[in-house]
Amino acid sequence: MQGKLKLVTRYDAGSNEYTVFRHNLTPEEADEAVRELAARLFGLFVIDQHREHKAAEAEQCAACRRDVERTSHVQPKPTPKKEA
Repeated sequence: MQGKLKLVTRYDAGSNEYTVFRHNLTPEEADEAVRELAARLFGLFVIDQHREHKAAEAEQCAACRRDVERTSHVQPKPTPKKEA
């Protein structure tokens, strides 16, 4: 018996359409595909936070910026978005 296979899809509620990105994946491969696609398509990624940060708001947190700049694998290194 085959293990449980997964596929990765995106649903657009506005157009009531879906796109299949990957199929025939193990659960672990599906998780990795979602992380990769989220980073590429939406700019979302998760990185390790080295310690608890003291700032109340993440947007104002210097320690968050340092963690992103140090551990993200984006080249060139990203810069924080400037508040308007």
